[in-house]
Amino acid sequence: MLTVMFIAINLCVIPLLLVGVIRKVKARMQMRIGAPILQPFYDMAKWLRKGETISHTASWLFIWAPRICLAIGVMAAVLTPWAGTWLPGSWTPATNFLFVLYLLALGKFISMLAAMDTGSAFGGLGASREATISLLVEPALVIALGALGLGAGSMDLATIYAAPFNPLLAVLVGAALIIVALAELSRMPIDDPTTHLELTMVHEAMILENSGRNLALIEYAVALRSCIYFGLAAQTLLHAWPAFRLQPPMIQYGLSLLGLFAMGIAVAIAEGVLVKLQWRRVPNFLAIATMFGLFAALVAVLLR
Repeated sequence: MLTVMFIAINLCVIPLLLVGVIRKVKARMQMRIGAPILQPFYDMAKWLRKGETISHTASWLFIWAPRICLAIGVMAAVLTPWAGTWLPGSWTPATNFLFVLYLLALGKFISMLAAMDTGSAFGGLGASREATISLLVEPALVIALGALGLGAGSMDLATIYAAPFNPLLAVLVGAALIIVALAELSRMPIDDPTTHLELTMVHEAMILENSGRNLALIEYAVALRSCIYFGLAAQTLLHAWPAFRLQPPMIQYGLSLLGLFAMGIAVAIAEGVLVKLQWRRVPNFLAIATMFGLFAALVAVLLR
């Protein structure tokens, strides 16, 4: 029962709370009061009560895509140790990290298909850019997590994050994961998630046609993905502190959540001072993540 309670908190409370904290910090950075931290919960309840406006050119794919993406997001969130490798009851899922990456890629693929399904020009533009970004960040993500797997002698995420980390390796992989998270979640400097300029949007351009329950499911799936990417980056950086593994399980869980929210606050502060990159400079920025991943792989090989 305790295990189910912690899983429910991780899946139902933490993602939307993280979104609320990020929005609140960004508002403070802009000298605004901003919406309450619990506003994402209110928005979710409002959207779920509303009906949907669906284009007459849309097929069944547009209707079912948010539900499929949410199911994939929940599965990936359960299988990924973004809140730590420990759960009450000694239940820890054994998951190959490549399987999780393929799950996340499948969710993005379905969302891109849904964006193009309505025939909207902006949906096609956003889907095209989303595919380009995914293509650029996938090598960095695979190499970085592969370096951790090489150091732990396993491709299982739970085993990787339960093993001792070399501090240099943890910092390099953590830096790569932070850049990957900014790109995969379409945040600054890759994209401004609050903009409504269609020619510069990525994620927002893909969901312009969604409303009501569909929009609620999409936003919740994005919040889950935010926890996965920011949580993995925070977990990796926490492992750079050797004493982290020596802490009691509940302390590790609390530190993991603190690291997750610290990562969200840092991203919000960065978005308050950064400017959006020109689209032609995005590949150069994402190449930095690949460079960190390659350095991490080199360190992992030398340490064997």
